[in-house]
Amino acid sequence: MHIRIRACSVVLSLTSVLGAAACSKSPTAPATPPAVPVLTTPTNGSQIPNQGQPVTLVVLNASGSAAATTYTFEVASDIAFTTKVQTKDGISGGITGQTSAQLDPLPAQRDYYWRARAQAPGATGTFSDPFKFTIGGAITLGAPVPIGPLSNAETTSRPALRVSNVSRTGPTGPITYRFEIAGDSGFASIVAAGTNIEGVNETGFIATIDLPTRARLFWRAFAIDATNAVTSPSSTIQSFTPLPSQAENVAQQLGVVLWPGIKPPGTGGQATMGDNWQIQTMHYLPTNVFFQSPDVEMLRIFDLLDRGFDPDGAAAWMNGNGYPTAALWYPPPEKAVIGLKYVYLASRNKVFVNGTWEVVLRLE
Repeated sequence: MHIRIRACSVVLSLTSVLGAAACSKSPTAPATPPAVPVLTTPTNGSQIPNQGQPVTLVVLNASGSAAATTYTFEVASDIAFTTKVQTKDGISGGITGQTSAQLDPLPAQRDYYWRARAQAPGATGTFSDPFKFTIGGAITLGAPVPIGPLSNAETTSRPALRVSNVSRTGPTGPITYRFEIAGDSGFASIVAAGTNIEGVNETGFIATIDLPTRARLFWRAFAIDATNAVTSPSSTIQSFTPLPSQAENVAQQLGVVLWPGIKPPGTGGQATMGDNWQIQTMHYLPTNVFFQSPDVEMLRIFDLLDRGFDPDGAAAWMNGNGYPTAALWYPPPEKAVIGLKYVYLASRNKVFVNGTWEVVLRLE
């Protein structure tokens, strides 16, 4: 009987111990919410061009965040976030210490607010204080309108291409114009191209090379706002045919190349051939010499006058670029002639700017 009582007391004692142990076990502690991420880009108050979209939001990862931490980005049209326009949720934390989310395009010319928070397994952090950014107005450029040369025009070998300045909306930057000249209407073979800054009311371009003559060419222009990466539609494509200059026409009849080396700058149409430019044999009486007129030296001097050179400038350019000449300018009021070996190139009415030039046989 005594032994039984002891066993019973042992059982009771173990039960009491186990029950006490069970009662003393603590409940699981809640997970600690992650820290607030730091907003970096766009900075507070940023002005973002509409063409700078899509916007990418960037935060510094929450301090001490676990590997499985994700982030939520919110964008609203009001600082209280009652009108949310975009939410990017479940973005995995970046491994470089930063996390980013690219937004979908937002409507232009409006203010926005953005914020972010971190979520760790079992706990969600609080949102950061919001940053404000502004999307600028939408920028549009109209198509340039051609002024000339218009389709089927005949031009010099360096025509001035001209367009009216484009219409525009929004906060545009400086506008430039790109001109293209091609041998086909599809612009697969560009012959010449260049860019000019916008002029007053209109903008023009002159090729720096002589274009192929007697060949149909095509041209177009675009307006470009490089600051905002906006390009206008093309102007209406126009066609034109460059023709040889007056001097080139005569040179071709003589079978000579007017400028076999360096070609001069300038645009033709600034001088006119007067009397005696037809191909002929002339007689220089003082030394009884018969010679062909005009020769290539005469044609080159006239061509430079036609391109806008003054007489002294024409001779200097020739001598400096491999076309030697002994031409000498006798200015008004005495003569207004360019002296060559057997002839003078005489300016009618002593006008050499947009003047008419005649071939006059020297008598001395």
